[in-house]
Amino acid sequence: MKILLTVVCVIIFYQGNYVQQQENTGLSAIIPDDLVELQNRIRQEKFDKILPRAMRDNNIDMWIHIMRPWTPDPLRFELGASEGVFIFTDYGVGRIERAAFSTDLQDPNAYDIVIEEGMDRESQPETPLEMDIRFVGINKFVSERDPKRIGVNYMDDLAVASSSEANPLTDGISYKDYNLLIETIGGKYARQIRSAEYLIMDYLAGRVMDEIKLYEQFGVIAADNLDREFGKVVKGVTKLSDLDGNVFLRVPDGREIHADDPEPYVLKGGDLFTILNGAGNRIFHSDLGGNAYVLKEGETEAPPEIQEIWKHAMVIRKILQENIKADRTAGETLELLIRKIGKAGYFYNPIDRYDKNADPQKTQIHLDCHAISRSGLVGPRISPLGPDWVRNMNIPLLHTFTFEYMVHMPVPKWGKGKHLYIAFHDGAVVTDKGVVFPYPPDQGIRIIH
Repeated sequence: MKILLTVVCVIIFYQGNYVQQQENTGLSAIIPDDLVELQNRIRQEKFDKILPRAMRDNNIDMWIHIMRPWTPDPLRFELGASEGVFIFTDYGVGRIERAAFSTDLQDPNAYDIVIEEGMDRESQPETPLEMDIRFVGINKFVSERDPKRIGVNYMDDLAVASSSEANPLTDGISYKDYNLLIETIGGKYARQIRSAEYLIMDYLAGRVMDEIKLYEQFGVIAADNLDREFGKVVKGVTKLSDLDGNVFLRVPDGREIHADDPEPYVLKGGDLFTILNGAGNRIFHSDLGGNAYVLKEGETEAPPEIQEIWKHAMVIRKILQENIKADRTAGETLELLIRKIGKAGYFYNPIDRYDKNADPQKTQIHLDCHAISRSGLVGPRISPLGPDWVRNMNIPLLHTFTFEYMVHMPVPKWGKGKHLYIAFHDGAVVTDKGVVFPYPPDQGIRIIH
């Protein structure tokens, strides 16, 4: 009864704090029926708030983004078009001027200047190639603004695999487009051209409040998805493959069993398993993870080691929440977290695999706090995984990321190297007040009778 009352009090306390947190940060909204209106609003706000910072931080005063009509561009959502030439000019103060040379705009009001003349094939019958007509008028437009540093959407340092995870970004314009641009703007401005790759990554990493509100709403749906899937489990009957999401468990020797394995695995007493699930649309996506323990015959509650691993997990959650802040690079944050984790008595493991050579008395922690949004961009990434540039990125205000970490806890009575494993995949936001959870993170290891 004492345990039950304690749990109830903790839940009530948490829910009260969560509601208050939502009120304090404004993280509450209803997903609108008109997604076009919403994405237009997000685009406008990002042009106003994210674009100036991204251009100035990357020392670019004109950004030229070229979209080929026959190749899906990774920024077609952000710019609201599927073809054309888009030019953003920074005059040093105030807002960024936005110009679109395009006949295909979702929201022309997002741009200060829309130039359609000469953009269609019928008005330029003498043009030998259809791709040429996209550059009509660009020379005059650029020379009138006389930029010193022109960023263009091609990659120099980065690679497609580095850019994103679930939805790979293309590596930019074609060689033909590059030559057409050089020929159009002339030698003086051609010498000012450089890659806009870092600007684009910073722009994609930026968030505005409407996106945060969607993040919250889809997180609540993801939590419902988890409840539904865990609710399906019947001991000795349910297979991992019967459950929706990323479903897996690790046995005490560290071997991972996954729902996609050819040999179906039936959940039995003593299993500690994880489900990662999500929800979203073409504008945003949210993820959430949960862990559950299946009681053995004769057990009425989780054994001590299951309760202990949760306690360790909550210590790590607090360390992460207190030390992830805006305006620090992901790499600096990772180094700080490694020191804090070590100081708290844990072993930081750069690999998500139990290290049998580490101190057998220490619980091992692995980190992979990567960004989450619509594009699949994984930077900034507070993690040893991925290329260096994702750690070199600054964590922006309203950074949305998966509060992802893994806990490997040794259980000496089971034998050398034997251990328990749980994983966390909560959604979080970096605000000016620190890390907040826009929807409840994993509330505890579920018990399945």
